[in-house]
Amino acid sequence: MSYIELHANSAFSFLRGASFPEQLVQVAAELEMPALALLDRNGVYGSQRFSVAGREQKVRPIIGAELTMEDGRVLPVLVASRLGYANLCSLLTQAHLRSEVKGECAVKWEELPEFAQGLVALFGNSALDDLLGSARVSRVGESVPLSRSLKRSFRRDAETNTRDACATRSSEDRAQCLIDAFGRENVYIEIQRHFLRGEDRVNRVLVDLASKFRLALIATNGVQYAKPYGRQVLDVFTCIREHTHLDLAGKLLTQNAERHLKSDAEMRAIFRDLPDAITNTERLADRLQFSLENIGYEFPEYPVPDGHTMNSFLRTMVLFGAQQRYESITKKVKRQLEEELALITRLGFSGYFLIVWDIVNFCRENNIMVQGRGSAANSAVCFCLGITPVDPVTGASALSRKFTGVTANTARP
Repeated sequence: MSYIELHANSAFSFLRGASFPEQLVQVAAELEMPALALLDRNGVYGSQRFSVAGREQKVRPIIGAELTMEDGRVLPVLVASRLGYANLCSLLTQAHLRSEVKGECAVKWEELPEFAQGLVALFGNSALDDLLGSARVSRVGESVPLSRSLKRSFRRDAETNTRDACATRSSEDRAQCLIDAFGRENVYIEIQRHFLRGEDRVNRVLVDLASKFRLALIATNGVQYAKPYGRQVLDVFTCIREHTHLDLAGKLLTQNAERHLKSDAEMRAIFRDLPDAITNTERLADRLQFSLENIGYEFPEYPVPDGHTMNSFLRTMVLFGAQQRYESITKKVKRQLEEELALITRLGFSGYFLIVWDIVNFCRENNIMVQGRGSAANSAVCFCLGITPVDPVTGASALSRKFTGVTANTARP
């Protein structure tokens, strides 16, 4: 089994990554790495470019993110399924919305259980402050200072006892919190080796935690640039982020250039005493089969009255409109409407037609000129909903012709 890097930042981790997604994928391909995971800070901003590059280079893209938690710790998560991607997006959206400062983000520990399904969590040294004192020798889950507004918000939560205890408990308690939220099989202990002072102590604690909680070890390199020379770019980014100069940055800068993509042979040599930490990377990667191609497109759900589905409400409004539009509903009209409604239901477009109907009504109520157009415009359904003024029953309907052979994943009315 070959090593797969499951924790890489790109330049979309603003000022924390020095390589574009395409550069990371290119080097992974050169190293014959079958897959690569991109975990940018507090977002999935680079995932589209990363996925396209991965397909072109035949490197399977794995999506994830680094979540800044309410206490400043960072929790890396990987997406295993479509539901996991939706849950990750929900966590990120809520975290960004509650921040008063653009670009800031803080996820509450108490939110994790609700949105954990379909995600895999990596437990690194971010949670070891209580065991290791103030020393933070590795960037796996480095602590992040929070803005005053977020600190005030979380302080208010603490005063009202609504803040989750995971944010204030010991490392072992936080490990148990993650197990409770994600499930034991979806929590991995992440270890990195960058030849830094104090690093061995960190990793010994992590290995002990893995043994105590029966969690699998996984090795990553916490990649921040594709090749070693990217360290110079990262140092400049660090100075920009910290508002300082290179000659004054001191310990803010990385101590070496080890955070680049490394080959299977290099990583096996570094972790020769922990071979399972290497083989577990491919085992975990095999579970992470989600790709952006799995998403497809779904129209937003249209709010309907109690007792209705979108399909039933659309039918009700179409039949009501037909009574207004036609002097009498003939067999030909009824047959045409039934065919179109059946097709719309099969393709999952009921919500789309209701949204367009709602927009048209809004425009007319506010004296805004509006006219429906497109491949579905010449349909009896649109005519009955008042979206278009032309009665297609007197001629040939374009709806069935336009949608013949179309699936819900490819159709766009």
